[in-house]
Amino acid sequence: MTGDVTTVGETAERVVRDYLGVQPGERFAIVVDDRTDPEIPRELARVAIELRAEPVIVTIAHRSSSGAEPPAPAAAAMSAADVVLCAASTSLYHTTAKASAQRAGARGDFNAPYRGDAWRNGAMTADFVAIRRRAERLAELWRGTSEVRVTSPAGTELVSTVQGREPKAWLTGICRNPGEVSALPGGEVSLPPIEGMSNGVVVWERVASDLGILDGPLTITVREGRAVDFAGGPAADRLRRIVEETRDADNIAEIGIGLNPAARIGDEITEAKKAFGTVHIALGDSANEYGGSVECEVHLDGLVMEPTVEFDGVAVVVAGRHMYDAGP
Repeated sequence: MTGDVTTVGETAERVVRDYLGVQPGERFAIVVDDRTDPEIPRELARVAIELRAEPVIVTIAHRSSSGAEPPAPAAAAMSAADVVLCAASTSLYHTTAKASAQRAGARGDFNAPYRGDAWRNGAMTADFVAIRRRAERLAELWRGTSEVRVTSPAGTELVSTVQGREPKAWLTGICRNPGEVSALPGGEVSLPPIEGMSNGVVVWERVASDLGILDGPLTITVREGRAVDFAGGPAADRLRRIVEETRDADNIAEIGIGLNPAARIGDEITEAKKAFGTVHIALGDSANEYGGSVECEVHLDGLVMEPTVEFDGVAVVVAGRHMYDAGP
């Protein structure tokens, strides 16, 4: 059953024991920031100690944007660990620190909710093992695809070349082998399009990274893999400033398909982008072991509602409904 109300401690038990498979003696780096509810690292460390592992909690000042690097001591702790879990208010997934830890053999989830409520309710209470079965099937379909087309009732109409790009995030938070990395809550399959090979219009709806709740649709015009125009009130103005001030923040960095039936669409993109029947499209960083070649100081996700997604002209999602066989 998915979507049941639980406690932070119960969710931490599943994450540490079942999804990360923490073993006795393993070094477990728990990275949070000054906005993270203290109960989250406390419960994660408690479970790790019960398993006779070696947890360390690293608290950093919150970063200005998702994708901004943590300070050097935190990055060093990540690379020295066997297992990592990051639950900061801005994502540390698309960072050089994460890539370095992965190359050093660390496994884990480099982005997770920082509010206690998100560990008690919604997407974090779902069955990530069941979601992974669907994710594996979707990733299999995507591996043979050359072109992806995403449309939506709000006006999204984006065509991207993805040939040769490996789907990511299908581990759905379950990382039990060295070098496996994912994010929590589990529930997406994504990849970076080929640089310079996306064209059309993207319309972000409801919520976006670093912008929060959107007052209305935010329309992004895309030409040759770059965001070239923004419309949609104050949120569009803020996004335009980020793009103008941050090198390569205009890069079309990711197309992701949400798979989590318990995910809530609220003011946090970390959970909202995992919602079943949605798509998220990101700007900025696509490198750092994610599969693209653009290194950027930010990675900004925006939600697309009721999407239709075609792989080489074959519809795999229609108005938010998944059309492929997810397997047993």
